[in-house]
Amino acid sequence: MKKRVLSTLTVFSLVLTMMLSVVAASKPAQANAEDGWPLSITCDPGFPIIGPNVGETREENVGSLMDGNKVVKLTVKNYSPKIVKIKKKKRYDKYGAYFQVKGLKKGYAHIKVTAKLKKAQYGKKKYVWNIKKYPVGHNDDE
Repeated sequence: MKKRVLSTLTVFSLVLTMMLSVVAASKPAQANAEDGWPLSITCDPGFPIIGPNVGETREENVGSLMDGNKVVKLTVKNYSPKIVKIKKKKRYDKYGAYFQVKGLKKGYAHIKVTAKLKKAQYGKKKYVWNIKKYPVGHNDDE
């Protein structure tokens, strides 16, 4: 009986932790001026989050902008037009930018994202993410 209660509590805590991490990742982050954080992207290969399923549209965010800074230019280049389609891209003054990716068929896409900033942040004015293995349709894989 004790093992059953303990295992139930363990599973509950894991689910709660996972929900909190997803909620924290989905909000656009904004850094303070003294932080000097580098820009972040939600589909960063260093911190992989599963991409869209086939037929689904997923929004990917470029965030962690310092106060007073803004994205001057956002470029999203799609090297896998048979696997994904870039539907929309938009720059925000306060939070950074976002782009929408629609999954067309199962596979791994290659996307290159470039963001140019008004002021240098963390020593850079231009950020480039070369995402070579963006997973599409792999959400159900275990």
